[in-house]
Amino acid sequence: MQCAVWASADQQQLLERALGSDALTCAVIGCDDPAARDRLAAVFNATPVDDVRQLLQAEGVDLVWLAAPRTLEEDILALAGTLSIPVATSAPFVEGFRPDLYGSNQVHFIPLLRGGPAFLAAAGCIELLGDVHCIQVSATAGNHQASLHALLVDAADLVVHLAGMPDEVYAAQSGPAMTSDPSSEICGHLTSTMRFANGCTASITVSDGGGSWIRRATVLGEGGRIILTDEGVSWTDPEGAAQEAPPSEAHATAGALSRWHLLRLVQGMSTEQPGTDAALLCEALRLSCITGQVEQVAHVARMFSS
Repeated sequence: MQCAVWASADQQQLLERALGSDALTCAVIGCDDPAARDRLAAVFNATPVDDVRQLLQAEGVDLVWLAAPRTLEEDILALAGTLSIPVATSAPFVEGFRPDLYGSNQVHFIPLLRGGPAFLAAAGCIELLGDVHCIQVSATAGNHQASLHALLVDAADLVVHLAGMPDEVYAAQSGPAMTSDPSSEICGHLTSTMRFANGCTASITVSDGGGSWIRRATVLGEGGRIILTDEGVSWTDPEGAAQEAPPSEAHATAGALSRWHLLRLVQGMSTEQPGTDAALLCEALRLSCITGQVEQVAHVARMFSS
């Protein structure tokens, strides 16, 4: 299978881990940096292009991967919708809140924890856990692997899937100052807490300054505790006894996980995608970082519906 990739100058290692097999090769590659574009083209023996629109219309490829941050703009999304091949993106929509984005217009967000091999293997365990009482999601990466916004979308998607939409959120960010412009990039470290109407609680901590790729979710419920990472799942009951958990494919790097998702897309397999609620939760958390206040998610929803 051949793909066309739009990358940033510092993503060579990510691409080598994602495309380092005969099952998936890079035929066309683009980058905003001319020197990096030539270097990446030489490394992957690929045809270089200097415009993402040109890349999207490359001939003879089976899918397109928009790996670089801040690539998915309105015109790019519209062009992707005209293609007959899937388009994977590792960066969220640039221009702020957009409902019903992923999975439509041929655009698929990767690598999503909820759609990955470990979570799919753990699905039965999570059902047996019963009512969910508490969720803690943490994800760190280098900014060459994933943006802070991408990590936040991923974590918010998991929280919404397991517990629904929270009533109230509080979030704080450390790093370059955030602005009220919803299209501005967010960087650094972000932590948040959430309260749900049914008494459930959740927290998210994400960072693009962690250097290495680590995602971990701890889910507490009536049936005990489940710890989920990209390398597998463990389940302990309330008495402390380890329960049998299904094995999963272990992928410890962003590149290996991206390859797993890309191959599923090109093979026509269904993939889980973040919904409107996850995007709305991200906006509520972003707003809380700016205001320094607890935010009512219903209020944020009304802001976008008016």
